[in-house]
Amino acid sequence: MALLTNKNSILEALREHPEKAGKLWVEAGHERASEEYIKEAKLKGVQFRILPKEAFARRFKEGRSHICLEREEISYGDPDELIRGIDAAKAPLFCALDGVYDPQNLGNIIRSAACLGAEAVVLPKDRSCGITETVANISRGAVEHVKIVRVVNLARFIDEIKKKGVFCYALDERGASPLWEIDLKGPVCLVFGGEDGLRRLTAERCDAAVKIPTLTGFPSLNVATSFAVSVYEVRRQRRG
Repeated sequence: MALLTNKNSILEALREHPEKAGKLWVEAGHERASEEYIKEAKLKGVQFRILPKEAFARRFKEGRSHICLEREEISYGDPDELIRGIDAAKAPLFCALDGVYDPQNLGNIIRSAACLGAEAVVLPKDRSCGITETVANISRGAVEHVKIVRVVNLARFIDEIKKKGVFCYALDERGASPLWEIDLKGPVCLVFGGEDGLRRLTAERCDAAVKIPTLTGFPSLNVATSFAVSVYEVRRQRRG
């Protein structure tokens, strides 16, 4: 069981996937502040328990929250099912991450994906942080809303979605064109490198490398920031 301590994460888990919730734990003295969460737990048939302060502190050593929810580990989507379901005419937006190990970055990326409407976030099994407790809490409930898929071979996945009419763009500070000069209104997959950058094989599979121009002396953005800027640009073009 994962342990959710962020209040947004707790509320979204109770609302969206109560069948995956274990027990809601509340520290005694904080019942009034936790009223919304207790009410939602009762509504969805999730057990809750009030613990004395000392018992709560012994059980949940983080000390950052007065309310905690046990939740089953996040399950990943089926990549084959994702590929089969691609309809290029509907202009899906996918995002793939290559080498994002930092759970803070991944949690913020998934939050941006939920806020800006990415259909799926794709992670490689052997070169990525997974959906950990930290990621779920940092995402502030976004993991309950975004389809997250893990693939054995990211380069092969890119090949497969290109066959379905999806254009794949690698975000790279050395890219030839600024992101906003590319037409992003059609079916798109944006591919991001993490702390160590994109692997050569992954980058070579993409249709083009594009960049987010920055000031001299600061050639690249943090991957979570780059993700948010890039996905926003897709949505800006499509609204325009």
